[in-house]
Amino acid sequence: MRLKIHALALAVVASFGAVATVIAAGDEPYREHYPQARIDPAQGVNGDIGFSDTLPYWRNEEEVERNAKWVGDPNEQWKLNWKFMDLDRIDLHPGHLAVDEGEAMVAKFAKRSPAFVSCLAEGGAKLDGLAAAYPKHDAALGRIVTVESRIEHCAKTVLNEDIRQGTPPNNKIAVYFKSLSAGTPIRVNIGDGKVMEAYRRGEKLFYAKTGQLNFACASCHVPGSIMGHKLRGETPTTPFADAAHYPTYRTPVGALESIQERFARCLGQMRTAQIKPGDPAFVDLEVFMTVLSNGYPVSVPSAR
Repeated sequence: MRLKIHALALAVVASFGAVATVIAAGDEPYREHYPQARIDPAQGVNGDIGFSDTLPYWRNEEEVERNAKWVGDPNEQWKLNWKFMDLDRIDLHPGHLAVDEGEAMVAKFAKRSPAFVSCLAEGGAKLDGLAAAYPKHDAALGRIVTVESRIEHCAKTVLNEDIRQGTPPNNKIAVYFKSLSAGTPIRVNIGDGKVMEAYRRGEKLFYAKTGQLNFACASCHVPGSIMGHKLRGETPTTPFADAAHYPTYRTPVGALESIQERFARCLGQMRTAQIKPGDPAFVDLEVFMTVLSNGYPVSVPSAR
């Protein structure tokens, strides 16, 4: 009996060793993927035509207002892609307060060192309109940079402050930074080869199934999936133009949330291992999602 158990143990160890060898050799472990939809990154937000075909209902405020009668109707409201919440900008919500707090933080840090703002502005003096071009490849840093990672980098290098991505201080500065681009169409540079490499990696992650539920992002957000149908009281919508609203005040959790925090929340709902904002996988996924928002205006502060 002991010999049999010993032999089984050796077999298990050998199996793990074989898997480790495969991973060390650079091959990826087996993973199922949701069937991939056709998306042309060059189309930006217009790629939703032929995808969910809901873009005509939320393309601009006029169309959202025209279809506002659908609000509250679970069978129709999802077609507005939650853009009806952006018509409520004159009413105060915590996202507006976060913008003010972020502005005060930037002013305080700039008083300590004017280099903080010039770092955020990549050598410039103003932040206006800059957030619409993120994420982008930074040749000096040798990586893809998001607004939130730019804030973390500048705080560390200029102020020696630890303002990590996914923390309230980072989100507040980010929502202020992005508010200075509100109304400016998103323009992630897909002509940059490094950006497109990140886009393709993010696209692959979007369709990769993971976790105990064996779900992918696409399981909820592509035609033929749960998109447009109820899931735990919610109705998933198209992913096009979603990135335009982050950081957003998330009413279900009562907090300002970055897009990468939202990714982490989805992973939790999929019952899979957690990774933190700033992880390269989340950066790639943010690039993918933001390219699908190209051409749609930055829309912060927002509530979702």
